[in-house]
Amino acid sequence: MASFPSLQNSRQAPPPNSFTEVFAKVIGPNCTSSYCHFNGIGFRFGALDMSTRVSAYWNLVDQPLTGPTCALMGTRVVPFQPEASVMYLKVSKEMPPCGSQMPADTTEFLTKGSSVFSGKALSQDQLQLIFNWIAEGAQNN
Repeated sequence: MASFPSLQNSRQAPPPNSFTEVFAKVIGPNCTSSYCHFNGIGFRFGALDMSTRVSAYWNLVDQPLTGPTCALMGTRVVPFQPEASVMYLKVSKEMPPCGSQMPADTTEFLTKGSSVFSGKALSQDQLQLIFNWIAEGAQNN
C-alpha cells in the first residue's frame, strides 16, 4: 500500500520576505478594518482595497496611485524599487510624497473625515520586511 505525505507536511512555510508574510505581519493587522482599505472603499479614500491577501497584492503591485491627494503621483509598489514605491514611502517617511503617513488614526478619520498618521509607526522589522519584499521583486508568494 502506497503511503502519501499528509497535506500538512507538504505545505511549506512562505519564504522570508514573501507577500504572505507582509500581509500577515503588516497589512492585515495595521491596514485593513471597517474604515481603512476595506472591500468597496471609494475613490475618495484612494480606492485601495487590501481586505484580503489577493486583493491587496493586485491593488498594490504596478498600480498607479488614485484618490484626491495622490492621483497620478506615482505607483503603489514598483518591483525591485522600494524607494520609488509609494506604499513603502507612506509607512517609512514622516513626509510621504503625497497624502498622510500611514497607518492612519481611525479615530481622526471617523471624527474629522481625514486620514492622519496615528503616531503608531510600524516597527523597524515591519518596515524592513516591506522593503525587502519590494527589493526582491514584490512577488506574489
